[in-house]
Amino acid sequence: MEGTLNSVQQAFSERAAGVIKLLEFDNLVLDHLVGGLDGLVEELERKHLNSAAVVVGNRLKHLKNIRATQSLRRTYGTIYNQCVVLLVSYFDATMGDLFRVAVASALRAGKDVPARERSVELNWRNLSEPGAPVEALIAERIVNEDDISFQDMQSTRRAFSKNLKLDLGRNEDANDIILGQAARNLMAHAGGKIDERFRNQVSKAHPRRLKAQFPSTKTIQFEPDEVRLLASSMTSFLGAAITKIETLLTPIKEAR
Repeated sequence: MEGTLNSVQQAFSERAAGVIKLLEFDNLVLDHLVGGLDGLVEELERKHLNSAAVVVGNRLKHLKNIRATQSLRRTYGTIYNQCVVLLVSYFDATMGDLFRVAVASALRAGKDVPARERSVELNWRNLSEPGAPVEALIAERIVNEDDISFQDMQSTRRAFSKNLKLDLGRNEDANDIILGQAARNLMAHAGGKIDERFRNQVSKAHPRRLKAQFPSTKTIQFEPDEVRLLASSMTSFLGAAITKIETLLTPIKEAR
């Protein structure tokens, strides 16, 4: 079934929220343990099992200290990096979905966009797919025939410009995403070790908020606040893109 601009935005928001929740997995576990042990200590004291209550109480104090100082967080670097990988994957898929919805909607609305002049190959199998309007089929064929990749911002911006005459812009949000996408590739193919290719990919991604100063370490490492920042930049960029698409699709009022 063909989606809508709102459904695309909502889907990304839900996925991003899931990633952000993953950042707090340790606190969720600790809160559950602390709450259970608090109750256990009280029960042991009511039953006058004081020795057992002291042992459990000591363990409880230790867990509370871990929660207060966040002392284990330094060991979670891999999880934080994988949160970036997840976010980037979700964003790439979302921009692909957004492009398909935008092209199909523009064609359906009769907008004068370059996609109207495209010649694509369709067969009876395509046309007979249930619940697949021809506009959505054309949008899908454009993606396939042009071999559009939504895994980098340059290709994504070019696709929207070429087919819809929409400039998605290049700002801090976009530059944050560029660094996130380059970091995803680095972690997937180079084990997170910073190389010359990564340096070249992000050298022009300025101004940006995400790792505004180039990392001095040999490997890339993200912190929870940086993951949240990337999610925020993606959400903002997506929202701005949707606003531009909505403007494109808005009927032009005839002058009286």
